[in-house]
Amino acid sequence: MQIGIIGMGRLGSALQRNLSGTLSVRDFNSKEELLKACDTVFLTVPDKAIRDVAIGLGKEKLTGKIVFHCSGSLDLGPLSPLAAKGAHIGSLHPLQSFGSDMVNFTGVYMALDGDEVAKERGKEIASLLGAKTFTVPASERKLYHAAACFASNYVVTVVSIAQALMEKWTGDSKAALTALLPLLDGTIHNLHQATKAGMALTGPIARGDSNTIAGHLEVLPVQYQEIYKALGKMTVAVAQQNKSITDEQATTLRKLL
Repeated sequence: MQIGIIGMGRLGSALQRNLSGTLSVRDFNSKEELLKACDTVFLTVPDKAIRDVAIGLGKEKLTGKIVFHCSGSLDLGPLSPLAAKGAHIGSLHPLQSFGSDMVNFTGVYMALDGDEVAKERGKEIASLLGAKTFTVPASERKLYHAAACFASNYVVTVVSIAQALMEKWTGDSKAALTALLPLLDGTIHNLHQATKAGMALTGPIARGDSNTIAGHLEVLPVQYQEIYKALGKMTVAVAQQNKSITDEQATTLRKLL
């Protein structure tokens, strides 16, 4: 297996670093040289560039080559110029955030799609990385990616709000984040112990404490009111599923929110 990577950002660099323990690594002066030398190629370029790169690669016959993109939200359409030249095409998206290239893929789930040859190769590569694959069909990629955004991007947004509020008492922004991280780590620990995320819920809504929620709404800055209310309504539903609050408590909380 000769694996090529086009696009050495955080993801491409992480793939190269994790695979280099079992494979020799060398650089190429052009995409054409890389394509000629490799049987499997990853396009780890920004989503908007995938089709243009695919068009650039699809000038010659590519029979037997396997090409993946690593986008979470895109289907296989951007790789169609390569399929037209005989390549097998697929997508392999790691369900992980890449703040740097030092990410380890062990235990990471990777969303896999493609023709049968590409899917088999994707499983082989995931196995090399110590990762696990699962199938997300093309028609459901956008919904899958939205789920990932909730679990990663929007968590960062919510913690950013907490940091902005907390620095009033910690003295500065960095100290505020440092103070919040043990709380966040504890929540993550609880999630690891749960079979459903909602089982890790604690706090005033989980207890049906409407007085505390009313107090929050009295003092929260106006720019955070709507997101607090929206998240609160969803949290009431989670608490009801957990049966930690009564229907009467849920009704009171929803009226507040």
